[in-house]
Amino acid sequence: MNETLDITTTRGSQKFANSATGKRGRKPTAQSHAAEIRGKLAAWKQTPESVRPSLRVLARQIGTSHQLLSHYLQGWDKWQAKQYQYRAKEIRARVEAETQPFVKDELSKQAEAYDWAAFQCMISSVLEDLLKPIERDAKVGCLKAVQVRTLKLLASRGDVRAQKILDKLSSATKSKNNLLQPSTRARKSFRRTERVAGNSAKRARGVRKTRELSFSLET
Repeated sequence: MNETLDITTTRGSQKFANSATGKRGRKPTAQSHAAEIRGKLAAWKQTPESVRPSLRVLARQIGTSHQLLSHYLQGWDKWQAKQYQYRAKEIRARVEAETQPFVKDELSKQAEAYDWAAFQCMISSVLEDLLKPIERDAKVGCLKAVQVRTLKLLASRGDVRAQKILDKLSSATKSKNNLLQPSTRARKSFRRTERVAGNSAKRARGVRKTRELSFSLET
C-alpha cells in the first residue's frame, strides 16, 4: 500500500498545491516546476541507493541546483504528511457521497491508510529534527551524555541512522585509543628492560655488601 500511496500522492501534488493556495484553473509556472521536482525526488527516493544517481546528477538531469533539491529533501517528510492528510480528506468526502456499502468500506480503508502514512511521516520529521543536531555534534566530537543515550534508545528501536552514528562514534573511539596506548610489543619490551635494570641493581647491591663484609672481617 505504501507504493500506491506514494505514486498517487505524487500525481496529486499539484492539485494539493492549487487547493492550498485557493487557485483554480491553469497552474502557475513556479508551482508546476515544484511539482515536477517533487515527482522526480519521489521516484529517486524509491530507487535503491545502490543503483540511483547522486543528488547532484539528479539536479543536472532535472535542470535545477543541488541546493534546491537539498532544500526539498530537508522538508520532505512534513510535505509528504500534508499530502497524505489531503488525500485522506479527499477520500472521506467521496465516502460521504457514496451509497454502496462495500465501496464506502473500501474507501474508508484507503483513507485510514493515508492517515497512518501521514502519521509515520510526522514521526520521521520529528526524528529528523532530533537527529540533525546530534549528527552535527558527532562530527566534531562533542556529543553530550543525553545525546548518546538518545542515539542508543533510537538504535534499539531499529533506527538505522542512529545506529550508523553510534557505529562511527565507536570506530572513532577505538582509533583514538589505539593511538594513545603503546603497542603490545613496546609494553613487553619496557617491562623486560625494567626487570633487567632491577636485577642489575640487586646484583650491584649484593657485590657492595660482600665487599663491605670482607673489609670488616679483615679489620
